[in-house]
Amino acid sequence: MEDVEGLTTWVWPESLWAPISFTRAALIAKGRPEEEWKEFWCSDDGEVFQFIGQDNIYFYGVAQPALWAGVNSADAQAEGTGDQLRQTTLVPNHHILFLGKKASSSGAVKPPLADELLDHYTVEQLRAHWAALGLGLKSVSFSPKVFDPSAPEKAPDPVLKEGALLTNIFNRLARSCFYTAQKHFGGKAPLGEVSADVMAACEKAILEYEELMSRFEFHAVMALVDEFIREANKTWTTLSRECAAKEEEQGAEAYRQLLIDAFQLLRVSTVLMHPIVPTGTELIAEHLGIKSRNPEKCPFGGFFCWNHVFETLGFWADEEEREQGLFKLVELPPRYDFFKKHESQY
Repeated sequence: MEDVEGLTTWVWPESLWAPISFTRAALIAKGRPEEEWKEFWCSDDGEVFQFIGQDNIYFYGVAQPALWAGVNSADAQAEGTGDQLRQTTLVPNHHILFLGKKASSSGAVKPPLADELLDHYTVEQLRAHWAALGLGLKSVSFSPKVFDPSAPEKAPDPVLKEGALLTNIFNRLARSCFYTAQKHFGGKAPLGEVSADVMAACEKAILEYEELMSRFEFHAVMALVDEFIREANKTWTTLSRECAAKEEEQGAEAYRQLLIDAFQLLRVSTVLMHPIVPTGTELIAEHLGIKSRNPEKCPFGGFFCWNHVFETLGFWADEEEREQGLFKLVELPPRYDFFKKHESQY
């Protein structure tokens, strides 16, 4: 390269292998064999994505590939093993500002500690908010109201914007599906063909989501799923009123097609939101009865596996359920929340 002679690149090398150490520590904490780290970092069907500040790419993004290649070469020569470190995919981000200013532990403006944030927000509220910020495009201010002395008392908290989708709209859609199935179908979800327009909307959202994820456009992913969940909730509100008007004449059957469509909308919403808010979406999968159908090597029976993303709930039904046209659910307690607000927000 031109104009680099005599220049030195400074890199803290422990930062390069620290993620591998984190992987090993997490496995130990979960009671799993430490050596499983190789399934993440060396496996042919594994891929590691590293989110990194743009200014650091010129340092770590240069040093790591060379270090990995050197380790692989040394291992191969010494032992002839197949445990070769795979090069990672770097995802660049701009700075996240705190109340509009660059913050660091060594600077004048210090960011809040994780424990301090968790005194006011849930993990899922924070994850959803940060995913929506669009740090891949520009530096964006993180402005939690509880840490902003200049925030007007009646102003909404910017951090809770995305969380409201979870605690209000998404919760409502999920509860509506489960409680209606419990009331009219004995705690089972009707199985059958999803309406063509609903299936088309689901497939369109999935394909757009996949394209956006491939470009790491997480803010656009959040906007897409926000619109999808809100539209699904509107569909439920409109059609459930129509079903209620037919209930006296048709009984539970008035709700059959609505629930077939609604559970598909819920399933797709749950799968699309899983990388962003895993805890709440896995609770939905548990109450769908999916976790109990869990093969050892495939969590939640492949419910969140992209290979099955276009499948309907009937894909996970057993033979008896298919014959009956009813999928057994796990009972949902009254006023249950899949996505909870922080206790300080009530």
